[in-house]
Amino acid sequence: MRNEADASSSLKIDTYSRHLQWLRTADEVANAARDMGYDGVDVTVRPAPGHIDPARVADELPQFVKTIRSHGLQVLTITCSITDADSPHAENILRTASELDIHHYWWGTFRYDQSKPIGPQLDALKPRVGKLAALNAKYGMTAMYHTYAGSQMVGGAIWDFLSVLKEFDPAQVGFHYDIGHMTIAGGNGTWLTNLHAAAAYIAGVSVKDAVLERTDAGQWRVRWVPLGQGFVQLQQFAAALKQINFAGPVEIQAEYPNGGAENAQDHITLPRVQVLGAMKKDQEVLRGALEKVGLA
Repeated sequence: MRNEADASSSLKIDTYSRHLQWLRTADEVANAARDMGYDGVDVTVRPAPGHIDPARVADELPQFVKTIRSHGLQVLTITCSITDADSPHAENILRTASELDIHHYWWGTFRYDQSKPIGPQLDALKPRVGKLAALNAKYGMTAMYHTYAGSQMVGGAIWDFLSVLKEFDPAQVGFHYDIGHMTIAGGNGTWLTNLHAAAAYIAGVSVKDAVLERTDAGQWRVRWVPLGQGFVQLQQFAAALKQINFAGPVEIQAEYPNGGAENAQDHITLPRVQVLGAMKKDQEVLRGALEKVGLA
């Protein structure tokens, strides 16, 4: 049993409401999250079928969050389409979230033009990041830049976008470190070096698992799988989070085939018990990894 002194180091696990968009009310989402054993919900503030219309965030988000919290669940994070300070509805979204004591949100994503030098493209991002950081400071918000693998994705190598972020306060801008994508991008354990290098800027983490497989055409592709069935080293990841004293939001992205829930659909083609059962198993696998290093 954990004692009172170390209880604060426990990490809670959120479900991502993108995978529950086939449930439309806050009560339905909250009941599903509780049934699956999650501690909270990352709420999508995106156009339909997102749960909250960005154009109506001030009207819709407060009641949605209040209802979810009434079920004993946390709401620490929202997912929205903010890339820059002048993205549509950005200030209204951040103001509303801050008033609800929500201080983290998904941010991104920037892409490279591979026909041009990389350095100048990163330099060109600095004023854009600076403007967003200033807006975040105004509302006490932290933008979490979601990391993706891929040759066009800024941040896929971590070190590239870290060179931009390090000029700003990590309380305002940081990474949403996706261990699935970062294992793909940083093979042979390079993801671990990258995680430690960016430690001060790891604002939140997203957890999913994958395998590489060869297609009939002889090409390699990524296939997302339930947690514990792929090449992501969950226990090593959990140990690294403990080592860097990570204390931000944690969520699971269930992007493997699951009746349409994986693709943010507003209906599912598999039985509810099967869809929720798969995501519940993910939660149990991740919580088991966190428990082994004393983070749950």
